[in-house]
Amino acid sequence: MYWKDKKLAHVSSPIKWGLFLLRTLVSSIIAFLLLSPFIKTVSEEIQKPIIVFAQDMSGSLEVSGDAEDTEYQSARTSMLRSIQENYELVQLSFGDDIVANMVDTTLGKSTDISKVLGYIDDNYSDQNLGAVILATDGIFNEGVNPIYFNSRIKAPIHSIALGDSTTRRDVLIKNVFHNRIAYLGDEFSIQVDVQANNARGNNSTLTLYSIENDQRVRLSSKQLRIDSDKFFSTVEMKAKASRVGTKQFLLSLSGVSNEISVTNNSKNIYIEVIDNRQKILLLADSPHPDLSAFKQTLQTNKNYEIDIKYAADADVNPTQYDFILLHNLPSKEFDVNSILTTATQRAIPLLFVVGTQTDLGRFNSAQNVLSIRQSVASSNESQAYANTGFNSYTVSDAIPNAVKRFPPMIAPFGEYQNGLNTKTILYQTIKDVDTKYSMIAVSDQSNRRTGVIAAEGIWKWRLFDFMDDSNYETTDELISKLVQYLVLKEDKRKFRSYTNKNIYKENESIYLDAQLYNDNFELINGPEVYATISNAAGKKYDYTFSRNSNYYTLDAGRLPPGKYNYTARTTLNGKDLNSKGAFTVQTVELEQYDLTARHDILHLLGDKYGGKVYTPDQINTLAEEIKVSDKIKPVAYYTNHTKNILNLKWIFGLLACLLILEWFLRRYFGSY
Repeated sequence: MYWKDKKLAHVSSPIKWGLFLLRTLVSSIIAFLLLSPFIKTVSEEIQKPIIVFAQDMSGSLEVSGDAEDTEYQSARTSMLRSIQENYELVQLSFGDDIVANMVDTTLGKSTDISKVLGYIDDNYSDQNLGAVILATDGIFNEGVNPIYFNSRIKAPIHSIALGDSTTRRDVLIKNVFHNRIAYLGDEFSIQVDVQANNARGNNSTLTLYSIENDQRVRLSSKQLRIDSDKFFSTVEMKAKASRVGTKQFLLSLSGVSNEISVTNNSKNIYIEVIDNRQKILLLADSPHPDLSAFKQTLQTNKNYEIDIKYAADADVNPTQYDFILLHNLPSKEFDVNSILTTATQRAIPLLFVVGTQTDLGRFNSAQNVLSIRQSVASSNESQAYANTGFNSYTVSDAIPNAVKRFPPMIAPFGEYQNGLNTKTILYQTIKDVDTKYSMIAVSDQSNRRTGVIAAEGIWKWRLFDFMDDSNYETTDELISKLVQYLVLKEDKRKFRSYTNKNIYKENESIYLDAQLYNDNFELINGPEVYATISNAAGKKYDYTFSRNSNYYTLDAGRLPPGKYNYTARTTLNGKDLNSKGAFTVQTVELEQYDLTARHDILHLLGDKYGGKVYTPDQINTLAEEIKVSDKIKPVAYYTNHTKNILNLKWIFGLLACLLILEWFLRRYFGSY
């Protein structure tokens, strides 16, 4: 190309060789790139050890004053500055909440040390955590004992022991035990644990007051003679549920001279007085472990009074009950026709539990929820899965996943057919195949609600629930909400609002839900929904509900202690709709009832995690020991990166430049 081209005959050999080498270089690079070569690089990242410092800012330290002591704060600042020079420092403040920095105000009305350990575990246990420093008095009054808290923290947990472990003179109400719910007209018991430290020879009086319209009404009192320096006594007081609603009581203990605190001498309690106790009959063909499971679940609702009877009993009177569960009934031996007829006449809701003793022919005739036809009498082992389209009531997000893991129950083998108004809650999974056979279904017809559990063995679900989560919450919620739905009389209101509880603690957020129905009684959430919450003094708080799926939710945050009324309102088709309710916020005074520092807890934490306990004047020693520790070292992370050379754009720029240069020189020397 360069030697035979007559246009380049006058060009010297060095220039021709130069042009030749330029084109050869470009061709060689292109040929090399056709092999798709890769470049492999290694990057290094050095992570400093993380030191987490958590400062207790609970109310007990506010009383002792240690967290606000200027000498301690100065020493703490110096220590943290020293640590920050060589390590990555994370600062936390905790009480009943956790704040990701240092604060100078009290955090909440309680202390949960296990919560801050859980926070550190979740966020830093999988990183280069060098040490944890807890500055606390060791007092905890919420959560689990930090000694027994299971965590993945491998770093040592050191403690700065604040507070005073000396037992000082004090009389206090240690604990109060009472039912949260009482029934109108009933007399109920309140048990009060009274404790006195270093107050031997003094007298005190425990008085019970009823709070009516912010006025104290004395109900009863008892005299106490403190006869030891470590005095403890349980006193029983009586009160009567005289009116419906949330009733406030005050327990007051007269003080002694020179006691450290009088705040813990009184305690407010709140009891909800109701007048709608419902009687539930569990009627069975014969004894079965399901009956105990149902009873234990339903007993968690104090509104229910539960009896277990058998079809053979002569004293079964269905008119005495508001709800009847029929287990393996009707059966071949007992048709229970008289009970079914009475339940129909009086619109008593029923729940059928189908089992191996159930006479399916009589069962099909007794209800219109579910029909089961059999050609051969046999059964299946059936597991459950949730119907995502069921919306008559809501359950927690944990239930759909939980029921899939529950062991199978025994269900009849046959052809299942739902009734006209039937809504399925759970379907059956048979031999790993999801079917459309109902396992739990309900129907609302003829002014009465009826439910069917088309399998027996709910007791196995409850045991598995406890084995899986150490509680029965999932099974209890599933059965309780089912029964609650069946028992509840139909509400024809198009707009409804409610709280998830009637009594809140002052460190809890207030949650409200609302439901809006169109003319076909279908849930909608198009219009805006507003709420106004007002306290006894008339102060109002205005909110707007948020839309969630097809209903409304509201997080009103925390409110001061007291009694509140709320009104939710919206407009549908030009018509104003309102829904009202009430709730109470009670004080939380846990931090005032135990002011003796628990340094023993800190020593046990140190033993468990390989840490030490330091006094506030040993803070500098703690910083030095962290510096010289051979276990707290930086960690180097190496990352391999592989990249295709074809992705390097500058190579294409180089090729273009070489080609342009060759073309330019060739044209410059006459090849044109």
